[in-house]
Amino acid sequence: MKLGACLGWGDFSKYEFAKKCGLDYGETDFTDIALSSEEEFNEFCENIKKLQFPVLAANHFLPGHLKLVGKEVDEKALTEFLEKGLKRASVLGIQSVVFGSGAARSFKEDYTIEEANKDMENFLKEIVSPIASKYDVNIVIEPLSFHETSMIHTVKDGVNFAEKADFNHIYGLADLFHVCNNKDDIDEIGDFEGKIKHAHIAEPETRIFPNKNADASINDIYKRFFVALKKAGCETCTIEARTDDFCRDLVEAIELLDELGIRS
Repeated sequence: MKLGACLGWGDFSKYEFAKKCGLDYGETDFTDIALSSEEEFNEFCENIKKLQFPVLAANHFLPGHLKLVGKEVDEKALTEFLEKGLKRASVLGIQSVVFGSGAARSFKEDYTIEEANKDMENFLKEIVSPIASKYDVNIVIEPLSFHETSMIHTVKDGVNFAEKADFNHIYGLADLFHVCNNKDDIDEIGDFEGKIKHAHIAEPETRIFPNKNADASINDIYKRFFVALKKAGCETCTIEARTDDFCRDLVEAIELLDELGIRS
């Protein structure tokens, strides 16, 4: 399993440092990819090419105003956004785009979960899958914490929606922070063989970078997570965490995660 980190879009020095630290890849921002000018996008591509550091994943699938469930869905706008973004993601060599987007998939009280599920199925199968297939980029559905969104809160929820889209470039994702925050079943992740393509990791209680000051019980959680991911055949795991010192915390996180066997 390859190890990466969320590096954002605007600060290229993070990509340079990530490569120097021995990470396998970077994770960037999909919405920034889609909304950037041709000049900005081409400059980013050129910098990545010169650095020879792969960008294998991207997050922030949809801006909040592009609703995909509810009474304000604009399928034309969604299609145009995804067409542009996934075409560019393909140029960059991105393999997985993380579909979190809690605001985009939230709905108001006058809308039922049954209606929202139907909208989600339609969005994934009729809009996302054809475009993702066209550019050979996987979309990985990220379960979010209950307070962040109206639907898809467990890894199983995400996998079930991927299955309804026939796993046609739609797969599941496991995020350790959300798994623990929602009291989801870590070990069950291993049951989804071939259905989990990507993962996110952070300290499961505070969402900071994994670090050596944590209690031993936290390290045990990391190890269980790695075992489950590898059993499921997950290919990449990204550090997605808060920090007030990116360089310091990244170095320590890589050392710890490697000691615990994430890449072994």
